[in-house]
Amino acid sequence: MSAAKAKRQGSSLYKLVEDFGGTLATVFFKLGLGVFIGIITARTLGPANRGIFSVVTSFPASLTTLTKLGQAQSTIYFIKREREDVVRVASTAMVFGLVAGLILIIGTYLLRDQIVGSMLKGVPLWALMTVLPMIPTLLVESYLYGVLQATDGFRVYNTRLIGESILTLVGMSVVLLWLGYSLPGALAVAVTLRVVMVSWVLWTVQREHGLRLEFDFPLFRRMLRYGVKSHLQIVASHFNFKAGVYLCAYYLTPAEVAFYAIGARLAEQMMQVPQSLGLAMFPRLAGSTEERIHSMTAAACRQTLAITVVMAVVLSLFGRFAIVGLYGSRYAEAAVPLVYIAWGIVMMSQYVLLSRDFTARDRQVINVIAAYVALFGNVSLNVFLIPRLGIRGAAIGTAVSYSLAALLLYFFFVRESGLPWYESLVLRRSDLEMWKRVGSEGMVRVRAARAKSKMAGQTSQDVQDGQE
Repeated sequence: MSAAKAKRQGSSLYKLVEDFGGTLATVFFKLGLGVFIGIITARTLGPANRGIFSVVTSFPASLTTLTKLGQAQSTIYFIKREREDVVRVASTAMVFGLVAGLILIIGTYLLRDQIVGSMLKGVPLWALMTVLPMIPTLLVESYLYGVLQATDGFRVYNTRLIGESILTLVGMSVVLLWLGYSLPGALAVAVTLRVVMVSWVLWTVQREHGLRLEFDFPLFRRMLRYGVKSHLQIVASHFNFKAGVYLCAYYLTPAEVAFYAIGARLAEQMMQVPQSLGLAMFPRLAGSTEERIHSMTAAACRQTLAITVVMAVVLSLFGRFAIVGLYGSRYAEAAVPLVYIAWGIVMMSQYVLLSRDFTARDRQVINVIAAYVALFGNVSLNVFLIPRLGIRGAAIGTAVSYSLAALLLYFFFVRESGLPWYESLVLRRSDLEMWKRVGSEGMVRVRAARAKSKMAGQTSQDVQDGQE
């Protein structure tokens, strides 16, 4: 390998790690603020209203997941692999999101009584009406994030996450602690912040690339053919995460829903590691050879597995103390589902990264098979276990379904990649050497930046001395 080629590969690796590290650092910063937000909402709303808040704010996300049609992934694929014009792709996706969002609002309003009488049992009608503006914003936001990822706009993406978390913390503090508006105030903050932040991202994409209210139908048909395959997988994955919450809402009390939601949410923070890495990897996978895709995926899986196992052990040992300390003794039962779901997340993290491999190769059918088998198992287990074991049963059913999804995808990955079964599971010396190279390149960049800063300061001083 030539020195120039090695240098290019090192820089490419460093850029991947930089994007992953920046996204992960942002997510953990957001997580830290989210802990304070969770404390405020849990202690001021109480278990019953906190359960309603969890269910009703999940509804727009679930509804839009059913109608995204994989266009976020499609925007990345068509910009990176098909080399389509960024403006055409972004504008087409944005217009589709706005129109689809408006249709969903109308449909939800017309079916409002049926919705609050079934999947949102126990949720007041006014609460459902309050969150309707989140529907089109979530659709447009998803598509714009695809544009940012395809154009290496990770800094904008990360800035948006930080900004939303800070504003949410301030908003919840003012509305709940100072003004005492309880559930209506919490929902108002959630909706307002979502609209404000998507408006900012829209303005940013418009400034950087330009957007038009134009819809390229031939392009959309091509994007739809690709996106629908990803969409089927995403729908199943989303409801794998949310099935426990909705079925707990159906069978149990709002307070028990709050316990399950808080325990699950704490465990699901482990997903930030594979999701952040997947975000940084996917645009690169989409532009790589098949052999390179398999190699990158295997390395990501084994490194992520080591990290998430450590995180699951920590949550298993100290999760209960954290919940009681943060949310109060009223929420001690939230520790029950935490342990089961944490170990399920270890497996789901593998599923997330493996699914990127198949999506980058336009082989989403494998993801779809694994996701729907797992979803069927999830719903079946929850229906059987929740009436008998309560939130513990929901957690067990969820953990088993996560594991099933990962194992199915892993089977297909090993068969198609031709790699040994342990390639994705056991850390290698090359992993440590890779991180050593990244660290060395990082130190070189830090020293270069310091030298540049010192030189700039010396030049400024020389200019000042000359003027004197």
